[in-house]
Amino acid sequence: MNDVWKLETQEQDMASDYINSLFDSALHGKVSARNLLKRLYDDDWNTIKERMTTEGSVWYVWYMDGVNTLLRNMKFS
Repeated sequence: MNDVWKLETQEQDMASDYINSLFDSALHGKVSARNLLKRLYDDDWNTIKERMTTEGSVWYVWYMDGVNTLLRNMKFS
């Protein structure tokens, strides 16, 4: 993801960075990253890969659902 944008909170920025890092690892074949993304988004890997490589308002809502799910389940400080 090469776009630069600012989310509402620092925690969302941190969660977004973490998700992007997971996605990069998953693209390079790291199974644990794929599994975490699949649990986070409740989707299969091919769907996640397709959605992460598109943009638009529907993508943003889907992506932010994952960011906010991550924030509910993990503590960033």
